[in-house]
Amino acid sequence: MQPDDLILPAAFFVGTAYFFERSDRWSSSYFGGPSEVKISRASKHPASLHHILTIGCRELPDLGKFSLKLPLFYGLRYSGCTLRYRKIDTHNMEVFEMAPDSAMSDWPYPSYPPYLPYLPLRVSRSEQCDFREFSGLSCQPSWEVSAKSLIVVVPASPVLGFSIWGPSGDAEGTQIIFECDLANGVVQAFNQCA
Repeated sequence: MQPDDLILPAAFFVGTAYFFERSDRWSSSYFGGPSEVKISRASKHPASLHHILTIGCRELPDLGKFSLKLPLFYGLRYSGCTLRYRKIDTHNMEVFEMAPDSAMSDWPYPSYPPYLPYLPLRVSRSEQCDFREFSGLSCQPSWEVSAKSLIVVVPASPVLGFSIWGPSGDAEGTQIIFECDLANGVVQAFNQCA
């Protein structure tokens, strides 16, 4: 598995890789768009986090042991953002770590939209593999994770018809990585680039 093989998000959980593709029907998993989840956090500036992806247990059945859906958020307007948040309940999340704490008005480029384009997703295929193999989809593979974590890699994708990072950031293969501790309801998010 190589980073260039990834066009849309992929997930890894308990020895299985799941690859998403665009769906032409409603799906409980989707990229972008608005979210029904409210996020509480302390910040110097009111710029919101972007809803990146929601994964539903319909497409990822093992997720159903923990939640019906898992919304994933990231601070695209915060250069080099790393954050950790926890699920309070179905419709509420709380950010408890975030750096930097100030959004930039022109990051990643001027007039950045408040929502990413909405794209329903479905699992196109799944395959058994270990995390070392799956991490080959990352532009910085083989980092340390808990064996029980759900890992999601979100690439900048030309099929979105939208630039996540701007032309130079997209060209560098910048990815958003989510490490999800489902048992404790904690998500860590960061980015990587080639």
